[in-house]
Amino acid sequence: MTTTRRSRQRAGSRARRGRGGRHSRRKSYKAQWFSVTALAVLGVVMVVHPDATRQTNLAAQFSGAVVAADAPVQAPVVVPTEVPTPTATFTKPLRPAPTLTRPPKGSKPNVVVSTGRLQVVAGSSKANGVRDKLTYRVEIEEGLSFNGAAVATAIHKTLTDARGWQALQPVSFERTDKPDADLRIILATPTLTDKLCLPLDTGGELSCRVEDRVVLNAKRWMYAIPAYAGKVELYRNYVVNHEVGHALGHGHSPCAKAGTPAPVMMQQTKGLAGCLPNAWPTIKAT
Repeated sequence: MTTTRRSRQRAGSRARRGRGGRHSRRKSYKAQWFSVTALAVLGVVMVVHPDATRQTNLAAQFSGAVVAADAPVQAPVVVPTEVPTPTATFTKPLRPAPTLTRPPKGSKPNVVVSTGRLQVVAGSSKANGVRDKLTYRVEIEEGLSFNGAAVATAIHKTLTDARGWQALQPVSFERTDKPDADLRIILATPTLTDKLCLPLDTGGELSCRVEDRVVLNAKRWMYAIPAYAGKVELYRNYVVNHEVGHALGHGHSPCAKAGTPAPVMMQQTKGLAGCLPNAWPTIKAT
């Protein structure tokens, strides 16, 4: 029995040693495998991922550098450039913009478009005679293409001409811009002329005298009539003397003899009936 027990003890001891030795070897192999694997991974990490700080610095300095074949391609680092916000600046012009002092070339003067508003031409002109003074003021419809001062000068020159009414009647003409003038000499569009001349019928073509108003048609003032053959200034002398003659008490006169000067009190705007154009009351048919 003693021999049998010892034999069993030795057999168990060998069995334990045999099992313990194989397990120890397996543990050793696993440890070695983990160590080799860890070293391989560490080597890859060191190759693939060098110092991050150094890589960033190099990428910033050399954006076009060649990347290693086994390294991952990274997008270039783009540093945004600050764009200044635009600001609007305005400079003051050195001088004001030019304004038109005359109508554009080729434009037609306005003698027909009516505003219906009259404006007194400022200023005065002394009489050049010693006889009874007749005062008048000049008014022009707003919007007409006429210079007020030039119109007033032309009218006064006509009335004080030596061939005019002052040579035939005891009167002298003085221009004023006061409301109490004896006579109003008005230059107006055909539309307003027709209204101011009522109850007379001027038909958009004629001028007139009604009460204290001498109304001159702007269309005639600008273009005269064909019989005057372009002598617009002479026609203006005529129409002023004709209408003021009505204010002085004179009526219409016919053409006395063909080929002779027409009477100033003839309605020359309607036609001359064979007479010659004439603007002055002192010039008679001979």
